[in-house]
Amino acid sequence: MKKLIIIAVFFLSLFSLTADANSFMSQDDPSISIGVNDFIIISDVNVIKDKINTKGMSDRALEQVNLAHLAYEKGVNFLKQENPTEAIVSFKSAFKNYKRAKLDADILNYPNLQLAVAHSMSEAARDKKKVGRYLDLVTKSIYKEKDWSYNIAILNYLNKNEIAAAELLETTIKKNKFFLKAYGSLIAVYQNISNTKKAEKTISRLENVKNTLAEKERKQKITASKAKQSQDISNKPPKKSSVPPKGIELVKSSLKAKDDSKSIMKSTSITAFDDRSRKKVSEAQSLFDEGILFFNKSEFDLAIKSFKSSLKKFTQAKANQQVVDYVTANLAMSYFMSSNERNQKKVTPLLETLSKPIFEDRDWSYNAAVMYGLSGSTDKSLELLKSCAKLDKYFLLSYQNQISLYNGINDLKSAKKAFSFHEKYKNELTEIYKEYVSTGKSNPGVNLSFLEGAIFRVFLGSFSEYNMPIDIYLHDDLIMVPLGDDFYNFICSNFTNYKKAESYLRSIKLNRDDYTNSFIIAFKDGVRTDFAIE
Repeated sequence: MKKLIIIAVFFLSLFSLTADANSFMSQDDPSISIGVNDFIIISDVNVIKDKINTKGMSDRALEQVNLAHLAYEKGVNFLKQENPTEAIVSFKSAFKNYKRAKLDADILNYPNLQLAVAHSMSEAARDKKKVGRYLDLVTKSIYKEKDWSYNIAILNYLNKNEIAAAELLETTIKKNKFFLKAYGSLIAVYQNISNTKKAEKTISRLENVKNTLAEKERKQKITASKAKQSQDISNKPPKKSSVPPKGIELVKSSLKAKDDSKSIMKSTSITAFDDRSRKKVSEAQSLFDEGILFFNKSEFDLAIKSFKSSLKKFTQAKANQQVVDYVTANLAMSYFMSSNERNQKKVTPLLETLSKPIFEDRDWSYNAAVMYGLSGSTDKSLELLKSCAKLDKYFLLSYQNQISLYNGINDLKSAKKAFSFHEKYKNELTEIYKEYVSTGKSNPGVNLSFLEGAIFRVFLGSFSEYNMPIDIYLHDDLIMVPLGDDFYNFICSNFTNYKKAESYLRSIKLNRDDYTNSFIIAFKDGVRTDFAIE
């Protein structure tokens, strides 16, 4: 909820926060309001997958569903990055593909509501006018989901339907009386429609819930303290944990179409070809760029056709092996991303034709590692991931993927070794970046371009609705990511400047014990990077 002084005064009087808490509150705007920052960004593609019955579905329909899932995930990432324009494009694509698969209206609720949220977040007036249309399409089934029920209430409020928003928030609270965010929004709604009596009643209800949670937390602390005392009395030393580091699994979505028709020809002079061959090369280049365009639009079958034609033209022109390798690698990725199972069988044979020079490029080495790993060739994938680390020791994702693969084959020793490399180079990279930000001095051996244009946020912690800090909703740009069992990851702020993020992190750690484990995370193009600073 937006940081506004009346809300701040309410929280201060209710919980007797210390004066330090004022650092989280704005002194500029004396009104209570609800805005787009009050939405919960819901990442629920797995919920959609669970609801879709794929048995008996045609290959065409399955292909459309998979394309829809990819577009839906991209849309959620764009919302997290506060990029509603791109989110709208992605969710429209998801909706079209779900509909082409002939899925029912209950499934279409998800992209429709995400579109409503994205249009509400847009600054364009014509986008905001479309919100009501999406709300009219919603079916009753979605109201069973607490977070979506809450978001629909906010959408109604922003669409000038305050009474419906209040009723829906009341219903949401009845289903889960510890949904604190809903109380805060409901108070704001009642204040804005001048229903002082209900606003005061909701404040009283919230106070009772907070007292219940405080008592619950007190009992939990007592229980934890007793358990610690019991352990201290015991002469047995605590057992060392043998739980391996978790790592990060390889994912298809990490594959990126690389290069363009000019860059793949950088080591080849056009004068090396005769007039007839030059025409072939020109046609091959156009087809290659066309393939890249289709790949980036997730039109993988069309990308396959373009890359196959490009490869044929380059081969006819007798282009060198390096050029052929670049086209072949992109063709392999297109086959791999295709939903057609027959295309999957063509990936490994194509990868096997690639010559060594292409694997001297870190990104291509990584792309191949992903394809080998997800195709079941764990040893080959690990070999390439280690190669990535040698080419760029600060490519942290390669270590995380190694950890995940080693866990999969129960090689705990190697997983821990990869984890130690990850921690070592992550710490080194952190110090290098801090120095770069502070002094402007760059390290010639380190490529920090992966953080160019990044957004820095503060990860506040993982809390349930029963033990979250009492000032949690006073942070700017708050995002709640559901973890299940009423637990959420809380992420706040939206800094384009690392120094400001660092200053904010320092202030909350000084002011509140609840945030001692908070740290900075970086997002690039809507995706969280493997770069974190405590």
